[in-house]
Parts: sequence; structure tokens; C-alpha cells
Amino acid sequence: MKVLWLASWYPNKISPLDGDFVQRHALAVSKFASVSVIYVVQYGESVPNPRPEVIETTKGAVRELRVYFTSLRTGIRVLDKLIYNWRYFQTYISVIRSYFSTNGVPDLVHVHVPMKAGMLARWIKKKWKIPYVVTEHSGTYVPGPQDEFSKRSLYFRQNVRSVFRGASAVTSVSFHNGRIIQDIFGLKTMHVIHNVVDISRFYYRPREREAKFRFIHVSTMGYNKNITGILQACSRLKTARQDWEIELIGPPNEEILGCIQKEGLEDIVFVKGEMSNEAVADRMQRASALVMFSRVENFPCTVIEALCCGLTVVSSDVGGISEAVNSSNGILVSSENEDQLLSAMNEVMDRRDSFERISIAADAVQKYSYHHIGKEFFELYNTVLSSLK
Repeated sequence: MKVLWLASWYPNKISPLDGDFVQRHALAVSKFASVSVIYVVQYGESVPNPRPEVIETTKGAVRELRVYFTSLRTGIRVLDKLIYNWRYFQTYISVIRSYFSTNGVPDLVHVHVPMKAGMLARWIKKKWKIPYVVTEHSGTYVPGPQDEFSKRSLYFRQNVRSVFRGASAVTSVSFHNGRIIQDIFGLKTMHVIHNVVDISRFYYRPREREAKFRFIHVSTMGYNKNITGILQACSRLKTARQDWEIELIGPPNEEILGCIQKEGLEDIVFVKGEMSNEAVADRMQRASALVMFSRVENFPCTVIEALCCGLTVVSSDVGGISEAVNSSNGILVSSENEDQLLSAMNEVMDRRDSFERISIAADAVQKYSYHHIGKEFFELYNTVLSSLK
């Protein structure tokens, strides 16, 4: 089976971590089908023009085409945006035509994030009669995020609706967001296939018990991750006990650094900056528990990566996190409730021996491995193609 992936998000030289979870899905599926990914990089009309080029790489068994294009700048924002989007679509169409000419048409197209790649899938379906599947990774359909779907332009909302309704199947990485998407767009069915973990990196590694309990937090450190809420809880926890520390992995901003200094947390909160996946896995294997206090989430890879390492997870109960975290492997708290977060952090330290790291890791590996998730997608592909015969 030959499947062409059209990605709206994908790792690239401008944003190396953008959509890395999509890349991991591709690696999982490539164990069962031939996967090629075309990604025309969405850098935005306000970012300096990159040099136009097509970069072809191979990641595992996945063929990747990353396409960078230039766009005319007039200095008039509305006009620049129109020109940028026209250039984006024309570039994508040209690359798809070239790919089909060289490689033949695929059996199926798989879209990751409906805007804007889904609009190209609709065009392919109309021109070549090739069905497409859509996977939505975004958590913007719930109230609260800065890019909340209901507040987007009519053009954006109508096109997302059209992409979903033209798909032969729609998947979400969480039941929570899947149900919301199904209701908003009136979809008959919704398939849930969770995010995936590279268990060759993220796995349980026995270690000696360290004197201090070590929390770890890994994220993009943006508004939705509510780092200041974590730091406020840490300030109160430090007053009560000093047998712990926390590592923050991700790009810090001035607000976060200022809060650490203001609360006098420099000796207990350690900002590590951005790290490679290999380095993150190593830090998780050395840690005692993961802390997440997000305002909005879908089904974050960080949580299931931590579980595969055998970590206890303390997290806000948002999005699909409760589909992965339960009383056997962590504690869930209400979003924005710092009292509950403080209590949960205290509890996991006091009960550290009651959480079985080996069992936590074994259960997560079974659910989120490349083999398991890849097989779920492959079975969905077969169902779609069989229904069209």
C-alpha cells in the first residue's frame, strides 16, 4: 500500500520541533505501508523569506519532501498575506504534480491537520479520485486557547468543515477532542488513534534512588502550559519541605525567569532549555515524576513518553490526559487550581513507593509503541479502501 501524507505541521529547519508528533506517526505507519510526506513549510508572511528549495530526506522508512518557497513582499499586510497564501498553494500543487509524475498516484492520501494541507487533499480527490483520511492534532476546538477555532475567520472555519466532511475517515489523538470535533462538524463517525512513543528512547531504566525527589516538566513553555502556576505551587512547596527539586525543559521566557527569581527558587528550580529527544529521554529516566499544569491540551506526547519511562504523572485534567493518566500512574488536578497541584506534588512524594515504575512503563509501552499505533492506522486504511471497492 502506498500512502501520501500531506502535513500542515512537520519538523523543518525554521521550526525543528514543529509537528514532530506527526513525524513519529509517519514512522509508526511506515512499518506497515509505504509512506511519503510532502510538507510545504508554513513560515508565515511576516517571517523573512527562506531560500527556495526542495529538500528530500529519508527518516527511517519514511520519504520526506520539505519545500521552502519565497513570496513577494509589498509592505501592505493584507496584500502580503494574499500573495503568501497564493504562493503556498501554487507551490504545493506543483510539488504534488511532480511527485505523481515521478512516483505514480498513491492508494490513499493522509492529511495531518486540515488547514491548509486538507485543501490540497480535496483537490487531489476531485482530480484523481483518490480518497483521503484526516488526523486532527490541534486542541483549538475547546474554549480558551488563543487560536480558538470558533474565533477564526469564516474562510478558515468553512474550509476546515469542508475538509472534514470530504474525508473518508477522520481521526483524533484523543476521545475528548474527537467527540468535540464530531459534534461541531456533524461527522457520523470519529476514530481515535493516540499519539505514539519511540520506545527505543523512552523506556524504563532502573536507577538508584536519589536523595532528592526530582520533578520534571517538558514543554514549549507557552501560555497554555501555565508554567507560572507550577512555579507558584513550587514556591509554597519549598516553604513546607526541601527534599525535592524540579527541572524545566523547554525555551524559557522572561516571565518564567523573572518568576523564579522573584520567588527565590533558583536553588530548587533548574531551567535546562531546549533539548533533543534523546536528552529529554535521559532526563526523564533520571526523574521521579512529571508535572504538567496545562490550561489546554489534546493528548500530549510528553505525558505518554514519561509513562513509558515509568514516571508518575501529576497533571491538570484537560483534553485527553485522563485517557492516559489514572490512579495507578498519577494524580489529576483541576486546571488553574494551584492548591490541588501543591497537594498532588506532596502526595506523589509521600507515596513514591506505591507507584510501580516497571508496571507503569510496561502498560504504556503496550499502548503507545510504533507497532501498536502503526497497526491501528494500517487497519483504518484497509477499511477505507475496502469500502470504496
